[in-house]
Amino acid sequence: MKEVLMINVDELWLKGKNRPQYFRAIKSHLKDLFKKSHGVSTTIINVNQRLVATSEKAFARDIQDRIINVPGVHSICLAEMAPLDLEEASKIAIAQLDKMESFPKTFKVTCKRINKQFDMRSMDAAREMGAILLRHYDGTENALKVDVRKPQVFVDLKIHRDGIYVSTEKRLAIGGLPWGTSGHLVTMLSGGFDSPIASYMMARRGCKQTFVFFYAYPYVGEEVKEKLLDMASKLGEFQRGSKIYIVPFGDLQDLIAKSCKEEYRTLLFRRIMVECSTELASRIKASALLTGDALGQVSSQTLENISYIDRVSKLPIFRPLIGFNKIEIVNMSKVAGTHDISVRPHDDACSLFAPKHPVIRPDLEYLKEFESSFKYEDAVKNAVDRSEIYAISSIGEVKLVSDPIE
Repeated sequence: MKEVLMINVDELWLKGKNRPQYFRAIKSHLKDLFKKSHGVSTTIINVNQRLVATSEKAFARDIQDRIINVPGVHSICLAEMAPLDLEEASKIAIAQLDKMESFPKTFKVTCKRINKQFDMRSMDAAREMGAILLRHYDGTENALKVDVRKPQVFVDLKIHRDGIYVSTEKRLAIGGLPWGTSGHLVTMLSGGFDSPIASYMMARRGCKQTFVFFYAYPYVGEEVKEKLLDMASKLGEFQRGSKIYIVPFGDLQDLIAKSCKEEYRTLLFRRIMVECSTELASRIKASALLTGDALGQVSSQTLENISYIDRVSKLPIFRPLIGFNKIEIVNMSKVAGTHDISVRPHDDACSLFAPKHPVIRPDLEYLKEFESSFKYEDAVKNAVDRSEIYAISSIGEVKLVSDPIE
């Protein structure tokens, strides 16, 4: 019996003539993961709009865990292939059921007959397989019942020309579109819950991301940078290779705080972060910025302040969380696997400089006057020049590739 990993794609059936391009992207991502995590040669072929991976080595749980984080993958099934005979296929199904930690009480057989030369229709084959399993377990402590609505386990059959693929476990994956097929973003990361989930959501839409973090040393400690590198490592698992730029921001933050009205500090910090991100985007040829803004959550995210930032930004700013509340975002962080990193305490330089009464409806005339007198262009370029740059692999390995320029 040959074990295979069946990888079901998500939205690629929508893509028409562009479908081969999307399949190439997802296969390249999968091959990269298998090379880094599986250790032996793996073959991936396209079988009737799903991918089938074969290898001389069993597909362990850890590699399966990585595959379900690949954008564009809808679900995976660890299957075994039997000859074109339902009795032989039933032996595999029984062996798989017997290996389960908790034996199910109810089941349902699903079947798709890709091989139209097989002498039974899908529905008939499913009924026959169900009957075989009922007979096998009848009178035992593991007696099964059929439940077509909410079964505890699905016994899935895929009848192909070369055999019948049998599986009893389907794991849902991240879904969406393959990495790199929807453009390149600069993702502005912070140490909280919001921006990592914004990144997760746009990873699912197939966006390549370069991360940027504004490190306000000496106003915050080294543990803040360590936390952000851990977060970048986790988010890197949804990418096929990425980088994070640690931009030294303390001097700029101090300069802004001393140059503007106190109530405008937070908004103008945000303004200059966008300028730095735009400068980085121009260097790496990214097309838009990504933030974790949620409308009204903090003072810099009022409609008026967001409108001001959009007005002065040279690039589009994506805000996928704009209508979410905090509880929804925290719940999503548990799904994405970022929660335990986000919840770790850290110093926040923005809080250190935060005014007692931050502006929520800015005076645009004052902002115009401030911008005409505050020359930030050279300071922005210098900050980006002095960034520490870390490369992040598709399995979350983080490596320093560039020291800051002194």
